[in-house]
Amino acid sequence: MLRAASTLAEKMIKVDHAGENGAVNIYRAQAMVSRMLRPKLVSPLRENQRHEEHHRRIFADYLCARNIRRCISYHMCGIGGFALGFVTGVMGRKAIFATTYAVEHVVLAHLNHQMTYLREAEPQAFACVADIYADEKAHHDSAEVGMGARDALTRSLIFIVRLCTEAVIRFGMR
Repeated sequence: MLRAASTLAEKMIKVDHAGENGAVNIYRAQAMVSRMLRPKLVSPLRENQRHEEHHRRIFADYLCARNIRRCISYHMCGIGGFALGFVTGVMGRKAIFATTYAVEHVVLAHLNHQMTYLREAEPQAFACVADIYADEKAHHDSAEVGMGARDALTRSLIFIVRLCTEAVIRFGMR
């Protein structure tokens, strides 16, 4: 029988797991659209998707080992991620990179906060978070370069995606 997360560390990992499901689906939808509209982006999008699938597995294994049920927002993140990926995939290359940049900007701040707490409170959860940090930073940095100059639409998209990402994290942590 799966149980609810009972500690802050468990809640953090549960939310991270849901977020990774969202990220997998963002990249999945962007790659699907790009296959028709921007074939050169498919390979890097699939590579990022594989990273996020690996991250999702790390967090799933942590939850499974402790019999913790996944976050209530897990499926919402997956559906929302797919919708966001589809829309930004249609919008174009700049929107694809802006989405990754915005999501990873929030995620990196979130992971930094978590690692500060988890280092002492829950070393195994810390190890999970530390294990994915470099990939997330690489996604952020390459998206920032790929995005190029920010026009009004790009700045607006970044703002909206950051706001939504922060809201999903807050919702999951309650």
